[in-house]
Amino acid sequence: MVTLMAWGMVADRLAHDAQTRFTAFGEARELLFDRHVKRLIDVARSFQGLFLSSEDVSRAEFKTHYDILQVRENLPEVVSVHLDRWNAASRRLATDYRQPDDGGPQADPVVDADRAQWIELARDNNVCTLTPPHRLPEGFDGVDIGVPIYRQTGGQGDPGSVARRRQMFLGQVNVSIDLSRLIANVMPEGVTLPYRVRLTDIGTTEGVDGQQPPIVLYEGGGHDHAEPLSWMDPLRGPALDRRYVIEVGQRLWMLSLHQDPVLYLLRSEALLVLLSGALGTLVLAMTLRQMQRRVDRSAEVVRAMDQQAEFDDARLRGVIDQSTEGIITFDADCSVLAANPAAHGMFQRQSLCGQSLFDLIDPADRSALREYLRGLAHAGPGAGDVRIELRALRGEVSVFQLSLTCRPLVSAAPRGEWLGMLRDQSAGLRAAAAMRKLAQHDALTGLINREAFQKRLAQALTELRAGASAGDSVPLAMMIIDLDRFKKINETLGHLVGDRVLLEIAARLRAALDEEAVLARLGGDEFAVLVVQPDALTHIEAHARRILRLMSEPLEVDGHRLRVSGSIGITGVGVGEDLACVDGVALMSQADSAMYVAKNAGRSQLHVHHREDRQNSPVQLQLEVDLHRALERKELELYFQPQFDCRTRVLVGAEALLRWHHHSQGMVSPAEFIPMAEESGLIVPIGRWVLDEACRHALTWQEVAGRPLSVAVNLASRQMVDDDIVSAVQESLARHALPASLLELEITESSAVTDTVQARGLLNRLADLGVGVSIDDFGVGYSSLSYLRDLPVQRFKIDRSFLINVPHDAGSSRLVSAMISMARSLEVGLVAEGVETVEQLDFLAQQQCDVAQGFLLGKPVPASEFLSRLRSEWMTA
Repeated sequence: MVTLMAWGMVADRLAHDAQTRFTAFGEARELLFDRHVKRLIDVARSFQGLFLSSEDVSRAEFKTHYDILQVRENLPEVVSVHLDRWNAASRRLATDYRQPDDGGPQADPVVDADRAQWIELARDNNVCTLTPPHRLPEGFDGVDIGVPIYRQTGGQGDPGSVARRRQMFLGQVNVSIDLSRLIANVMPEGVTLPYRVRLTDIGTTEGVDGQQPPIVLYEGGGHDHAEPLSWMDPLRGPALDRRYVIEVGQRLWMLSLHQDPVLYLLRSEALLVLLSGALGTLVLAMTLRQMQRRVDRSAEVVRAMDQQAEFDDARLRGVIDQSTEGIITFDADCSVLAANPAAHGMFQRQSLCGQSLFDLIDPADRSALREYLRGLAHAGPGAGDVRIELRALRGEVSVFQLSLTCRPLVSAAPRGEWLGMLRDQSAGLRAAAAMRKLAQHDALTGLINREAFQKRLAQALTELRAGASAGDSVPLAMMIIDLDRFKKINETLGHLVGDRVLLEIAARLRAALDEEAVLARLGGDEFAVLVVQPDALTHIEAHARRILRLMSEPLEVDGHRLRVSGSIGITGVGVGEDLACVDGVALMSQADSAMYVAKNAGRSQLHVHHREDRQNSPVQLQLEVDLHRALERKELELYFQPQFDCRTRVLVGAEALLRWHHHSQGMVSPAEFIPMAEESGLIVPIGRWVLDEACRHALTWQEVAGRPLSVAVNLASRQMVDDDIVSAVQESLARHALPASLLELEITESSAVTDTVQARGLLNRLADLGVGVSIDDFGVGYSSLSYLRDLPVQRFKIDRSFLINVPHDAGSSRLVSAMISMARSLEVGLVAEGVETVEQLDFLAQQQCDVAQGFLLGKPVPASEFLSRLRSEWMTA
């Protein structure tokens, strides 16, 4: 009798342990499914946020966002992320952007009625949807998680109403998922499952699919044969069944686990007890002791699983506490039960627990909240996520825009509890506005930059054309102001003094203009003004004369009394002029040309563009003649500015800079003779001499230092159209036996994008030689990254204007960090110009910038002095 009782007790214990393992296995699979699905939905929502925060998301920005999320590395089940634009009339989806953009198969654009209904449901309610399982274009079964995409609405996020959502609807961002990989991430690998596991799609939460039969997504595990001795079936343990319903994008997936009845009495452990009874009390006692140990080990496994569950709960709680979004739970009476720190900070309350949700909302929106909660209660536990925009109270009086998303907690109290996700929309709006301002304004002066000025000019011309077609023509005029000999201030007094001069000049320009005039800093020491009003040329000439008068007054900067003049070029559109032949580029070119006429006329002058303008004054012609003879007289000389590794502070190369020692005028500024050389064509022979001299000096550096040191040479736009430039580079490298990898040619953004076909051809030929190419003054131009990305460029050079307020100004620091990250994503190197403080250098090193140059590290010096310092200082650095 004792043996039989022990036999039955062991069988019961085995059944209990099996039940525990069965339950733990099911709950673990459910948790893993839920986590994976949430991460996939977060990816889709992240792309939705990208489109809501930008007026026009480019393909490059779409790819950059995909790379930042590291979808390929972190979510191997994702086959692709693609933007499908929706044509409601033809019921078709047209794939626009796709990542990875590997040229793989595209989805059939024809959409059946069911999916079209789901697309419209997602559009009207701004919800995430999941397609039924289908054959992906890649050749295997999968599903698509999609979110609606709307046109950007002035930084306000979700359009709000159904009508606005339909109006602003663009299409969907779909995340295509390989079902087999998704299931492989959830089911244990390399283990035969002891249970029959089935994952089925049982339909939708909205009933859109009708009465469609469940779709089996996965089925496996379990034993393929029944245990013998059917006459002992009444003694078998109960069959184990467990079902979990998982809501995924408005669809319901059911995870079913089943284990057939098991005859635990015939398991080895139970039989061992039965047989031990026949062997006597001693053997029985020893066997029971052994069985108890096994039972204890099973209990330890269960305890370990419980501890792991507690650890997972603690980790989840830590994630919630660290979340930047507010998270609360509240009961049916709208009393807050729990809240994370972000929620407390959002409302600036010491404790939210016990407070009514209505007390946190502005009185004007409480009725809307009441209707919203009533709708949630009516929908019941099966309701999906529903969001509402409300005005909330921060502290006692401050009001901010709040986004509230609620979902029911199924396992909560009988009366129901709800989970609320809170997002402070005002912070997002402020951040978006700040980013737009950073992108369109000059970091030093706060004026609009070149890109914003060109947009204003193009808009004004568009309005002029519309007015002209209606018989109401309004004249337009603009001017470009270039400071005279400003570079000498930078070279003699340093860039910090130069920056303060620019700030003072900007203030004087503002004072000289009326409110209707548009003032911009185009870059460096160049400013522009746009006037749109009747008789605009007369008004802008008056502005220009007032500017010249104000600029003639002396400046007091850091104890220095300075006089800074400017040359002004003016152009405009008059009444009756053919606007079809006028564009912004032509106007800026005319103003620039007029400015050079004024500069050549003696500076501190203004000139209005006329067709009969002569490009050369007597002074300019004489200087041009002297420039022709400068090479013969050996008046040209190369200076070199050292470049250092940001992290190791080791010398890695130098930039070659051209200087002219005029026989009678002394040192002539490059800002004066370089444009003259480009206009006259002298830049081609001078450029070849610079290239040859730079290679000669670079070879000497290698012999002295015993290691590679690169040399960077500026390439003018006129040289890029010279058919012999490639052969000139090849001849200089061969003449001095300099490795091509140690020569770097610097080109400007404008010369790179003026004729992209010609530029790409030239740069490809240079790349075939092994010569490196860098984009100079990166960030101050107006070129598109899509052009630069397609060119064989190895490095970008950050213009010094971006480093002025780094690292003390948070906006400038974020902008430089973003430029470095952008260069990393494009897999190009980075050189920072104009480094003048230790703090700037440390910041660049921390942000992993590659190379730096500037007055802090070394001013431009003649070749002999550079070689001397290389021997005495930089070889040991």
